[in-house]
Amino acid sequence: MADYDDERPNWREIDRKKDRSRHYGRQDKTEKKDLPKDRWNMARRKEALDRLFMGDKGTVEHDRAYNRIHKTYGTASFATNVKRYIEKYGLPDDVSTLLLCLDTKEKEVVLPVMDKLALVYKASTPREKEDIKRKLSIIKMTDKSIEIREKAEEVLHLIFA
Repeated sequence: MADYDDERPNWREIDRKKDRSRHYGRQDKTEKKDLPKDRWNMARRKEALDRLFMGDKGTVEHDRAYNRIHKTYGTASFATNVKRYIEKYGLPDDVSTLLLCLDTKEKEVVLPVMDKLALVYKASTPREKEDIKRKLSIIKMTDKSIEIREKAEEVLHLIFA
């Protein structure tokens, strides 16, 4: 009987085994202690702060003018919408809208857009880089204005250098 009592663990050892158990003390993954209570409002506040720091480009009017460029592409009012946007907000920041602006075929719009494309080229995605190269090479071959064709060639040389 004495042998049996020696092999049997005492209560202290039993408690230690509980502490080492892989199930004991583990946090349940379904608990959401770290998440804020209202994520939706937090996201709205963050978006409002981002828009505040954007200045004029963070307003609802900017969004309307930006969307008007995309919606009127291929229509007679496209060039006037692009000019209004550029007068009020400057050149667009994204590559897709800059590429659309090249289709106005007007020097006062196309030349600064090409300069901006040369600046944003390195930070662009591979797809955007390919689109920029393709659009500029088409302009270089087909545009009626010699000045625009030369500028497209110059920007292409900057990109490939």
